[in-house]
Amino acid sequence: MKNLNIFSVFILGLALLATGCHHKPSSITPIPGSQGPSGGDNTGGVGPGTAVPVEPQVTDKTQGIPINLNEIFNHPYNEDREKFKNDTVYFDFDRATIKASEESKLQDVANYFKSDSTDALIVEGNCDERGTEKYNLSLGERRALAVREYLANLGMDPQRIKTVTYGASKPVATGHNEAAWSKNRRGDIVFITPK
Repeated sequence: MKNLNIFSVFILGLALLATGCHHKPSSITPIPGSQGPSGGDNTGGVGPGTAVPVEPQVTDKTQGIPINLNEIFNHPYNEDREKFKNDTVYFDFDRATIKASEESKLQDVANYFKSDSTDALIVEGNCDERGTEKYNLSLGERRALAVREYLANLGMDPQRIKTVTYGASKPVATGHNEAAWSKNRRGDIVFITPK
């Protein structure tokens, strides 16, 4: 009987090993109305379960002409770093969660885009100087994606938001203390218009 129990446990272990353990990550909030994997690139996917159409189309409200949003990012465009400069999102140390104090900034950005259908954004994720280059690039990406996801949950079309990470390579403050680091842990929002 004892050998049978050991044999049963052994078989059960082999079965689990062969099939693996599959579960969905719990830290990703899906964007409403989207489905399937994102493809994992750095052009705006927020993770599993958030795929978006390949050829997103919107209509220019002023002229009623369909616009291919992919053309905004795949062709020359103008960058305006001043338009949403006051809406830069700041993060806590080693975090990529939108703080309550930053939510109104993103609401302002989302409200602007409710009345406009031809422009887009680039969200740039940044970190302070602490941590390895690889870690900071990953954290910067998570920060940019958190901003994108938050805007999408406010009703902004996620196809209009491209994300990029700079890690610690673009500091705005050069000190080596918390006062400087807190300014470098940010998500910059760059306004994009077609040329």
